[in-house]
Amino acid sequence: MSIRTIRPITLLVTAFALAGCGGGGGEIASTPTPPVTPTPTPTPASTAAVAIVPAVATSQQFAAVGASFPIDGDHTPLLGAADQIQVRYVAASNSYEIQLPNSQTWSAISQTSTGPGNFPVTYGIPGGGAILWLTGGSYQYSRMFEWNAGDNVGHEAIGMATPASGVPVTGSASYSGDILGVTTEYQAQLADDFPVNGSILLSFNFGLGSLSGTISPNLHQGYAFAPLNFVNTVYSTGSTTFSGKFDTTATGVNSFSGLFTGPSAQELIGNFAFPYVSPIDSKTYQASGAFVGKK
Repeated sequence: MSIRTIRPITLLVTAFALAGCGGGGGEIASTPTPPVTPTPTPTPASTAAVAIVPAVATSQQFAAVGASFPIDGDHTPLLGAADQIQVRYVAASNSYEIQLPNSQTWSAISQTSTGPGNFPVTYGIPGGGAILWLTGGSYQYSRMFEWNAGDNVGHEAIGMATPASGVPVTGSASYSGDILGVTTEYQAQLADDFPVNGSILLSFNFGLGSLSGTISPNLHQGYAFAPLNFVNTVYSTGSTTFSGKFDTTATGVNSFSGLFTGPSAQELIGNFAFPYVSPIDSKTYQASGAFVGKK
């Protein structure tokens, strides 16, 4: 399978012109020329032109979960935290920085452009090196995005992790959310790319410590894909994290995991991976990505 190469996006630089003052007068008596009101100097645009995580107000590193893989590899999803881009907020400069997988270096990012379709804004490292396509949505404590860095690509969700004291221990709640990812299936005759999007529903009983739900992916392959139910879920009362698998008999990587975000578990983020059999050619393919949801 061939993964599309994401073209680099040129950074946009805004130049501000400073307006000068004018005046009039001389030794010959005349009506003075009214002074020209100086044009205020525009405030430089923040590197955080669009807030990645709207509710953040203090410097911090966000929790990060997702699925990534090398473009030229076998496309088995890498689900570990070290395989994802790390993101942090710097309050002093109202800016964001990222750390690439397997790197110890933090690099500032800034908005480069608005994007097409479901990717309304793009962030990048000045000079190139990594590009993030942010998705929309009305989330306050979380954000989901696609990224490209050299020979690696990924789909990821980040957020302000809920402290243990903020997770409810009684009652129940359902979280509806969005998924974003990719599948290894590519059907050339469809003249289509191979993204995965759709929805996810997670239902928690906080008092009993139970979790159920479904994922409803849209594989963009020209056919309907039935929702997959959660099985083998792992969640206990008061836990900040959760995990499980999907109800499928296909062979491949099959799992999901995540955590609550927001001071009182208002939202959540996670990753997913599931194998499936295509009705087009009866072959088994792998889907993987990230999700974000809220009550």
